[in-house]
Amino acid sequence: MSFLAPLFLLGLAALAVPVLIHLTQKERKSVVHFPSLMFLRKIPYESVQRRRIRDWLLLALRLAAIALIVTAFARPFLRGSSLAAAPGGARDIVVLLDRSYSMGYADSWSRAQRAAAQAIDSATPADRISVVLFADTAEIVLRSTPDRSRAVAEINAATPGPGSTRYGPALKLAGSLLAESLLPRKEVILVSDFQRGGWLPDDTLRLPGGTTITTAIVEGAQGASLALTPVALLRSREAGQPERVTVTAGVLNRTATAATDVPINLEIDGRVVQDLKITVGPSASASISFAPVTITSPNTRAIVRLGAAGANVDALARDNVFNFVLTPAAPVPVMTVSQGPADATLYLSRALAIGEAPRFDATLQAPEALAGDAMNRARVILLNDVPTSDAAAAKLVTFVEGGGGLLMALGQRASWPQSRAAWLPATIGQTVDRTRGAAARLSGMDYGHAIFEPFRAPRSGDFSTARFYSYRSLTAAKDASVIARFDTGEPALVERAAGRGRVIVFGSTLDLNWNDLALKPMFLPFVHQLGRHLSGFKEQPAWLTIGQVLDVDAAEIAAGATSGSAARAAAGRTILTPSGQRRDLQPPAAATAGAAPPVAALELTEQGFYEIRGSGRDAGPTIVAASNVSLAESNLDRMDAKELVAAVTGNGPSGSTSGQDVLPDAAQELAQRVWWYLLFAGILLLIAETVLAHRYSRARA
Repeated sequence: MSFLAPLFLLGLAALAVPVLIHLTQKERKSVVHFPSLMFLRKIPYESVQRRRIRDWLLLALRLAAIALIVTAFARPFLRGSSLAAAPGGARDIVVLLDRSYSMGYADSWSRAQRAAAQAIDSATPADRISVVLFADTAEIVLRSTPDRSRAVAEINAATPGPGSTRYGPALKLAGSLLAESLLPRKEVILVSDFQRGGWLPDDTLRLPGGTTITTAIVEGAQGASLALTPVALLRSREAGQPERVTVTAGVLNRTATAATDVPINLEIDGRVVQDLKITVGPSASASISFAPVTITSPNTRAIVRLGAAGANVDALARDNVFNFVLTPAAPVPVMTVSQGPADATLYLSRALAIGEAPRFDATLQAPEALAGDAMNRARVILLNDVPTSDAAAAKLVTFVEGGGGLLMALGQRASWPQSRAAWLPATIGQTVDRTRGAAARLSGMDYGHAIFEPFRAPRSGDFSTARFYSYRSLTAAKDASVIARFDTGEPALVERAAGRGRVIVFGSTLDLNWNDLALKPMFLPFVHQLGRHLSGFKEQPAWLTIGQVLDVDAAEIAAGATSGSAARAAAGRTILTPSGQRRDLQPPAAATAGAAPPVAALELTEQGFYEIRGSGRDAGPTIVAASNVSLAESNLDRMDAKELVAAVTGNGPSGSTSGQDVLPDAAQELAQRVWWYLLFAGILLLIAETVLAHRYSRARA
């Protein structure tokens, strides 16, 4: 006998209380009437100790009741008892049914349904059955029911999905269900084609002790199996002409039979534009290129589709379609604000005009433009030695917190309102003159930061060659990041996230007034990295795979969204799924000070095209994302089911852990529930003691 809470046994000291009560009793008083008390002596009343116990049965009831109740609170159990894992008794059965798209190969799904139904034929009314469907993730469709017919109905109603096989989530879910079970026997029935790619060994994955795994291997299906590999896109552009894209598709033959003259076509926005034929040898691959197509509009939906060659119908059709999106590269709108002649920012303007990933659409504005609505058409604003009024600062704060990027390059004229000084990542100080003596140099760059990461390798750009003749003293805020310093140790480049955007303060100018950085070879990539980082630009893939997550904010930026439209779109976006369902995408929460800006994300769970639209006027560009099934899932190579069983039970291929691997103490105590019976018995004894004590009292009266 063991106890889960042995400290409660200290309560057994209360057994002394009934004994003391039985040994102590007040002396009975006799009333005698006297005409006068003057001849009596006053003696104080005292209790006397009993020498013997008279009511033994009553005392035994009281002692037994206290002992049982105290022991019940100590939670006793029998460690290693057969009560926890008896060879007989009711079972808790969890059926794990693989619904990945490889189960749609030929008649594999109907075989799997029959196998799952037959596996629970022996279930009795005392058993409990749970049904879990799994692919990338696991879902409980029926939980702990004694009704076998309901379980069979759920199995027959299920269909294969577009996901890939992952055994880990399903087995973890089964383990959590069985850990809550109070039944003596636990069993997992795993019905799958046991693809090798679906199992990643996990040392932390163990089923509860006493669990038996029964495997039902789905095999025997036959048929042709061709799969489309991801397309290759070759983009080309001639001066003054729209972008043209050459699509090259690959086909993989998973069987030992050659596929000859298989139709393959390219669809653009639902219209077939080219039809070709391809031949693939046994267990081989082949590729074919379509004629170049012209892309004039964003979000052009493209599909490469395989057809059937004569009577050879592909037995696994889901991987015969490949979806992708063709979109002309959209530039990032940049607003440069500078005072003085246009040639003062000549190097900065030329640096922004060069580049393809991303392209920058830069406009040069005077400081007066900050009072208008020009910044609403920008994604990034560069202030090069510009004084900022209180009204302009308020608009810049709104711009950045709505998702924009701001760079303040400080010169002699640069200023910021004192009322909003705490918003900047650094406090702007006095000018430091280094015209006499040695010029200042940049040092202490954070090469782990996105801006300086391309310069990490040797001979990729030496910032120490740039000379700074003057700069503004900066004091970084506590929650800001210093990503570059001058050779004096003073901050040179300070950054902080604000809302959904970022703000960076540079201690010098981006022209030749205070430094010669613009003359150095690393100036152009440095400006590109600043623009890329401040805009949040991420090059978007033409397609994604089911299970991946789409960064909606980054997709909008890549499509040319401005800060104003992105902020309005964040207030509400509508998603149209490939199956035609509409749902709302919740806007991300605001960022805390110093933290990275939050992003809106969408997990892809269906095959086809997702469409995301912002709400309201000028809500930003529409985003279309292509989602495809995983190519690895079409590989039908199987693993040994015994390998998986041994890994999750730790007791060999039988799947039973009822030997030395017993249940944990808490699980054994929960399964046995001895405390409940002890508490119930103690309450019954207290009731009996009350009745008996009442009778004794009446008899003596």
